Amino acid sequence: MGRARSLSVLVTVILLLAAVISVLVMTGPADLHQAFSRLRWSSLFAATALLAAGVLLSSLRLKMIAADVGYVFPFREAVKILSLSQIAGTVFFQIAGQLIVRGVVLSRQGVPPAATVVISGYERLIALSVSLILATTGAIYLFGTLSLDLEGGGVSLIKLFFGLAAAIAAGALLAWGRALLQMIQSIGNVGLGPLFRSFVISGVIQLTTLAAYVVLEWSIAPQIGILPLAAASSVVMLAASLPISLSGWGMREMSAVLALQAVGLSTASAFLVALLIGTISLVVLAIVPIAVMFHDAKALPAFSAPSRPTMPDYTSMLDWSLPVIAATAVFFHVYLPTESGHLNVNLADPVVLVAAALFAIEYLRTGLPVWRVRGLNFHLALATAVILISFLHGWLSFGWTDWAFANKTLGWFMLLCYSATGALIVRRASENGLNLLLLTFIAAGAALTLVDLTATALVRTGVELPWGFVSFQISGFSQNPNAFAFALLMVLTSAFAARMDERLRFLIVTLTLIGVWFTGSRAGIGAALVLLLVALWLGTPWRLLAYSNLAATGVVLGIAVLPHIISPFATIEAMGFLDSVVGTVSRSAPETYLHHLTTVQDGLSIFWDHLIWGAGLGAYIDAHIRAQGFPLIIHSTPVWLLAETGLVGFLVFASAAVRIGWAELGRSDE
Repeated sequence: MGRARSLSVLVTVILLLAAVISVLVMTGPADLHQAFSRLRWSSLFAATALLAAGVLLSSLRLKMIAADVGYVFPFREAVKILSLSQIAGTVFFQIAGQLIVRGVVLSRQGVPPAATVVISGYERLIALSVSLILATTGAIYLFGTLSLDLEGGGVSLIKLFFGLAAAIAAGALLAWGRALLQMIQSIGNVGLGPLFRSFVISGVIQLTTLAAYVVLEWSIAPQIGILPLAAASSVVMLAASLPISLSGWGMREMSAVLALQAVGLSTASAFLVALLIGTISLVVLAIVPIAVMFHDAKALPAFSAPSRPTMPDYTSMLDWSLPVIAATAVFFHVYLPTESGHLNVNLADPVVLVAAALFAIEYLRTGLPVWRVRGLNFHLALATAVILISFLHGWLSFGWTDWAFANKTLGWFMLLCYSATGALIVRRASENGLNLLLLTFIAAGAALTLVDLTATALVRTGVELPWGFVSFQISGFSQNPNAFAFALLMVLTSAFAARMDERLRFLIVTLTLIGVWFTGSRAGIGAALVLLLVALWLGTPWRLLAYSNLAATGVVLGIAVLPHIISPFATIEAMGFLDSVVGTVSRSAPETYLHHLTTVQDGLSIFWDHLIWGAGLGAYIDAHIRAQGFPLIIHSTPVWLLAETGLVGFLVFASAAVRIGWAELGRSDE
C-alpha cells in the first residue's frame, strides 16, 4: 500500500498548502477572523446536527447493505464500524484504512474478509454514483451546460473511453466473459429493491452533508442565494470524496476555494467553511458512537450467521475478479508531477491495494505463502531490506528526494501488492487461474495496440483525427513509447506461455510484433528479436514464428503503401515509402541515444565510487537536479542497482532473478 499512501499524503499536503497560500495571498488572517465572526452559533449547531444525522444514516446504510449480502448485526455495531473506519481513512490512505479496520472488526465476528470488501465496495459505488449525479446537476446549474474541451484534455478523455471499451470487450471475448455471466447469475437474487433502497438512503446522506455546507455558507454570506451555494458545494463534496487524499483533507479546502468563489463567496469564507466541515465531521465521528452506546446499553448479540441458506462465495469472486480487473487496468497510466520528476500512477493501483489487503488478511493468517520457487520469501525480505536501507542511506547522505521515496521505496511495496494480486487467482485456481490472468492481459494489450494502429493507419491515409489522439510513435496509455514497447513484450511473452488456440496465438503474436515496431523503440525491437529466439529455443514451433514475422512485415509494408494508393483522395501529402516503414524507428534523435548512454556511464562511475553499498536511493537524480536543474534517471535497471544499492544490493536482486529463471527453465519441458 506504500506508493498509494505516499500519493495520498503528498496530495493532501500540497492541496492544503495551496489552499492556505491562496487564502493568505488573496486575503489574510484578518479576513479569516472576519468570516468566522459572521458565523452564528445556531449555524454551527445545525451543521453539527446535520453531519451527525449523516453519520447515523451512513451506519444504517452499512447495516442494510451487510444484510443484503447475508450478515446481520445491530445498529450500534454499524455505528462503531463506520466511525472507526472513517477515522482510519483520515489518518491512513482512505480506501485501505477503512478496509483494514472493517476487516479486523468484522473478521472477529465471523465475517470473511471478502464479504467485507464486497460490502465496502457496494457502499462506495452507491455513494459515488449519487455524488456524481448531485455534482453534475450542480455544475449544469452553475455553468448552464457541460462541454468537452478537446484542446484542454478532451481528446485524452475520448481516447481513454475508447481504450477502456476496447480492453474490456477484448477481455470479455477472449477470457472472462462466460465466467462473469455465471457470477452475475449466482448473485442475481439480491434484486433491485435493496439497490434502490441504498440509493435513496445515500441520496439523503448527501443532502444532509450538502445542507451542512449551505447552512455555514449562508450564515457568512446571506446575500448569496441558496441554490448557487448548494450547486457549488455539491462539486466540492464530489472532489472531497475522491480517494486521493487523506479523507478529503486538502482536496476539500482547495476545491472549496475554487468552486465557492464562482458564486461570490470570499476566499477566506470558502476556506473556513471547508475547514469547519472537516473538523466537525471528525468530532461527530468521535461523539456519535459514544452517544449510541449510552442510549443502547443493553447487551445485544453482536452478529448473526448469514441470513440466507446459501450465499455466494464472495472470497472466490474477489480472488477471480480483482486480478482480472488489475490485468486490464495495468495498461493505463497517468503521471502526477512532483518536485523531482513525475510519479507514475496506474489505474490498477487501487485494485491491487484492495487485493493485497485481501491476500494478507485471508492467506497470511495460515502462515507465509508457498511459492513455486523455494525460498522466495527470503529473497523478498532481503530485497525489501536493500530498498529500505538504501533509501535511509541516501536520505542521510544527501537529503530527501521524492523520487527515492515515492517511485522506488514505496514503489517496491506497490510491486509486492501486484504480486499478491496475481497470487490470489493462482492460489484459487492454480494453472487455470494463471491462464485466465494471462489471457486477460493479452486481450487488453492486443486491443490497445489495435486502437493505436488503426488510428495510425487512418492518419497516414489522410483521415483527420483530433490532435493528440495518436502520435507518430504509438504509446498506448503508457505515456511513453518505450514503456508501451515493454508492455507489449510482456504480452508477447504471455502469448507464448498461455493456453490458447494456435490461430489466435498467431494473430496475437503478429499484432504484438507490429505494435512493437510502431512504438519506434529500438530497445523494444531488439528485445523482441531476442525473445523470439528464446521462444524458438524453448520449443515454440518455428512455423508460428516465421508466419507471424511475415504477416507483421506485410502489414507494416501495407500501411506504408496505402497512402500512395489513395493519395489522390488524401487531404495530406503522403510521406515517402521508406520513411513510412522505418520512420518510427529512426525518429529518435541520435543525441537521445547518446544521452541515455551517458546516464549509464555516469551510473557506473557512481558504482566504482561506492562499490559495496552504493550511493543510496536517489543519488543520481539528486546530483543531476543540483547540477543541471532538472531530474534525470539512469536508463538501465542493473546499472541503477549497482550505483545506488551497490554490489550487495545488485547481488540480492540478481540472485533472485537467476533462481526464478533457473527454476522456470526446469519446468519448460513439463
